[in-house]
Formats: sequence, C-alpha cells, structure tokens
Amino acid sequence: MKFQIIPIKEYAKRVIFAFLLVSSFLAIFLKPCSSATEFSLFAGGEIDTRGQGFSYLGVDLTQKIYENISVSGRVTPNYLTYKYRSGDHLIKAVSPGLFTVAGIKLSWGQTTFGLFGGTEYRHTNLHPDDKNADIRGTTLGGLVQGEFDTWLPSRTNFNLFASYSGTNGFLYERGRIKQQITNLNFKKPNTINVGVEQFYGRNLDFQQVGVGPTLEIYNIPNRISFALRSGYKHDSTFGNGFYGGLEFYVGF
Repeated sequence: MKFQIIPIKEYAKRVIFAFLLVSSFLAIFLKPCSSATEFSLFAGGEIDTRGQGFSYLGVDLTQKIYENISVSGRVTPNYLTYKYRSGDHLIKAVSPGLFTVAGIKLSWGQTTFGLFGGTEYRHTNLHPDDKNADIRGTTLGGLVQGEFDTWLPSRTNFNLFASYSGTNGFLYERGRIKQQITNLNFKKPNTINVGVEQFYGRNLDFQQVGVGPTLEIYNIPNRISFALRSGYKHDSTFGNGFYGGLEFYVGF
C-alpha cells in the first residue's frame, strides 16, 4: 500500500496562506509603535531508537505594543512519524502538519511569559492502513500553547513549554534548566550553556516520558543558537529507548 502524500504545491500554498494570515493579524490589530517588528526563525528535529520522530521549521513575528506587552504570531510547518500496535499489526504513521498560532507575550527584565492559540492542520497516512484509527487522513483542530522563560542573576535559565492539541487530545509539556558556563563577563561573542530537560506527553491511547542532557552554543552578536539534545525515553508502545535531537534559532 502506498502513502497518500499531499502534493508539494498544495502543501506550500497552505504554508503561505497561514503566514499571510498571521501577518495580517499583526498588521490590523497592532497599534502603531516606534519599535520594529522582531522576526525570528526556529527549527529542530528529534528521533528515537524506534524510528519515531518530529521535525519542524517555524517563523515568529513579534510586535511590542507596550513596554511589557507584545503580540506574536507563529507559523510552523512540521513532520511527525510514529508507530503503534493495532491487533497483530504494527502501524507506521507519517503525518505532515502545520501549526498556526497567535497570542500575547509578557516580559519583565529577563523573564517572559507567552500564551498562544490557533489551529493545527495534519494529514496522517497509515501503513498498513487502519480504518478504525481515530487519527487518519486530514484533520483540523484547535491548538493552545504556553511558554515561560527566565534568567537568574546566577546565569541559570528556567524554561517551560506546554501545548494541547484538539486533533487528538494530546497534552505535551517540556521543562529545561540550563547553566551558562563560559563567557560570564560577556566579553566574547560565544557562550556555552549546559543543562537537563524532561518531557511528558499523553492522550487516551499513548503516553511518553523522557529526560536527558542538553548542550547549547549561543552567538551573542548574531543572536544564533545551536543546541544538542539526547537522553532516555519511555513510551507505552515500545517501552524503554533513547532519543537524540538538534535545535536551531536565529533572531533578526
């Protein structure tokens, strides 16, 4: 059986439409402000020892409307693969998707909090096909995301991200603690941060948990970050395993 892959042109049109939608939101609803709109790109990918993975490439547009309040919009094309058991069969799911969200960011010094809402589009192909699957073919549902980030005077960073998807009832959270260990006087362009992360995700049919170390290199002048992730993972389908991943960020 062959996967029913969406044509590249159709998928690209949906990405462009979502980008224009978020851009229009920023242009219409934001009051004039002397500060320029901040633009950033972020990307990453993760894969585990069972061949399950998630990758993404996103854009963030943020406009400050008051000293401590900003409005932000994000468009994130992504690609998800996972496996599950149905009877005697092991089903592989290939699921390209698109997150489109907008929301508010609050900031106080080196602390930020963001809350976003929008939609998740996904097209899931199953091999072999599972006609009784809850997630199959094209789905569109609500998406809620929240994030918190703060730097302490000790150059310790706490970061928390959480999301809930209405397409499959999937709740996900990830927490990170990292410590800056080089360039404490900020006289050099690059800093190195080491830390640890944990994540947890579940819905009615699946559950996963993981923990592992992180290593980040951050270039201050160009606002470029590159990070490595790896560690232990346990899920309800395969049990114990390991995962590894990369993350990239650049701000303009």
